[in-house]
Amino acid sequence: MKKNTIKFLTLIVITQIFLSSIFLITNGYGDPIEIKVGFGAAPVIDGIIDGTTGEWDQAKKQNINLYPNISVPENGLAIDLWVIQEGLNLYILVRFDLQDHGSSKYDNEFIGILIADEGSNSDFADAKIVQYSNISENTFQYLDYHINDTEYEEDIISNGAGAANLEENQITYEFSMPVKDTEDEVQDVYLNYQDFYDFKIVFGNKTALYPDDIMISNIVSLFLEYKPGGPDKPLSELIMFISTIVIFSIISALYIFYIYRITQLKKEIRRIRS
Repeated sequence: MKKNTIKFLTLIVITQIFLSSIFLITNGYGDPIEIKVGFGAAPVIDGIIDGTTGEWDQAKKQNINLYPNISVPENGLAIDLWVIQEGLNLYILVRFDLQDHGSSKYDNEFIGILIADEGSNSDFADAKIVQYSNISENTFQYLDYHINDTEYEEDIISNGAGAANLEENQITYEFSMPVKDTEDEVQDVYLNYQDFYDFKIVFGNKTALYPDDIMISNIVSLFLEYKPGGPDKPLSELIMFISTIVIFSIISALYIFYIYRITQLKKEIRRIRS
């Protein structure tokens, strides 16, 4: 009962915050930030960038700002935004620094990613959230909501994943979400390749009262360039690949024939000597 009450209160507060952010979104400024999503190996969603495996190396990387009031771009929070597609998943990383980030002030912070329906820059219908309950202990949960008019409702089927990790004053949030493979097209925005989709990044603290400590980005328009399976190989690269296979096949056949002839010759020599 207590757990359900906490979830209900969390939903109410997050709804208040995100509804406020939607109001600012419709009063945003400037053109969307357009990013063509890179294609590469899938990162592990754990909030940790593993440099030894090279995860995120092939991501498209952009520096953007979050603002308390998007219509007045002042006192911004600089964040790193990385995006990459692998197979049937889109991966998004958000990273930034805050002074005294490990203090209780940020115990309940969250990063939310709002996703608009195809062809709309204001109809945000999907929300993926990583919500902390105790940042000093790195305790968080991943939440998947759909936006029904002005109401935030938790999805029956949670799609995607999210994680976060704080190191000193720097925090990293990582998200994954399905591309053309969602189990719930009603409650999730259906992402498809060869299309632009508008996103918003929202940062705040669930215990904050809007507009205090709530910051949002301008619209980030992501172009999912590659169909699942990756980029098509150029014709020249395909010809080179086939030629390499043919050449090595011929060399292998000649080598086998050479070994065969040597073996036959040795047998013939032994027969003559005997």
